[in-house]
Amino acid sequence: MPRYLLRRLAATVISLLSAALIAFFASRLTPGDPIRLMVGDQNVSPAVIHQLQRQYGLDRPLAVQALYFLRNALAGDFGTSYYYIGKPVLQVVSPGVVVTLKWQTLALALAILAALIMGVASATKHNSWLDHGIMFFALAGISMPSFALGTILIAVFSVRLGWMPVAGLISPAHYLLPSLTMAAQPCALLARLLRASMLEVIHQDYMTTARAKGLREATVVIRHGLKNALLPTFTVMGIMVGRILAGAFLIETVFSIPGIGRIGVQAVVHRDYPVILAITVLLSMAFLLVTLVVDVLYGLLDPRIRYS
Repeated sequence: MPRYLLRRLAATVISLLSAALIAFFASRLTPGDPIRLMVGDQNVSPAVIHQLQRQYGLDRPLAVQALYFLRNALAGDFGTSYYYIGKPVLQVVSPGVVVTLKWQTLALALAILAALIMGVASATKHNSWLDHGIMFFALAGISMPSFALGTILIAVFSVRLGWMPVAGLISPAHYLLPSLTMAAQPCALLARLLRASMLEVIHQDYMTTARAKGLREATVVIRHGLKNALLPTFTVMGIMVGRILAGAFLIETVFSIPGIGRIGVQAVVHRDYPVILAITVLLSMAFLLVTLVVDVLYGLLDPRIRYS
C-alpha cells in the first residue's frame, strides 16, 4: 500500500502540473492583450504599456513565463489580478471557494443519498411500478441539461409559487434550488448504475445464505448486498464530484451565486488570466485528490483487493 500511494501521489502531481501548463499556454494563445483590456479606453502612452508589461512579466518569453508561473504557483502565489488591479489572486478567489464548497457539499450529499435510496428500492422491487417510475425519473434527470432544470425550478418555485428565493446564498432556503439542480444528473446516473449492480448481487449465494440464517430482508440487502454493489459504482462517485465541480460555472451563473464558478466566468469575460489559471489549478487539484481518495478507499470497501 505505501508504494502504491507513492505512485499515485506522483501521478497526481504530474497530472496537476500538466493541467496547469495546458491552462497557461491556452490562456496565452487566446486573442486579446490583457494590458490593453486593463487600461480600457484611456489614452495611455506606449511607455506606460511597456512598464505594465514588465510589471506583470508579459515581456518575457512564453517558456520563461510558464516556468515563473509554476514556481510561484507551487509556493501558493498566483500573482495579482489584471481586472482588480493590484489585488492578489487568492484574495479574489478565496471567498468564492468557500461559497462554492458550502452549496456543492449539500448537492453532493443530496445526490448520493437520493441515489442510494432510488437504486436499492428499484433493484429490490424489480419490474414493479416503483422500479419503472424510478428509472423514468432517472432517465429524465440524465437527459435534462442543468441550465434547463434550473430555469424550470426558478420559474415554478420562485416566480410562480414564491416558495423559494431566486438568487444568492443569503439564507438556508437559498441553497435548496441550486443544490437540487446540481444533484439531479449525478443522482440519476448513480441510481441507474447502483440498480444494475444490485441486481447482479441480490440473488447471489451469500445473499441466500444470509436469508436462510433468519436475517431480516433489510439487513440482508444493506449489510450484504449494498456493500458489494457499491464497489463497481464507487468510481462513478469520484467522476460525479468532478462533474459537480465543473457544473459550478453554469449553475452559479443561473442562480447568481458569488462562488468560484461565477468568478471564473467573469475572469474569462475580462481575460483575467491569473484568476483563470488559479481557478483551473484549484479545480484540477480538487478533482485529482478526490480520485486519489476513491482509489485508496477501494481497499477499505473490498479487503480482497491488493495493490502490488
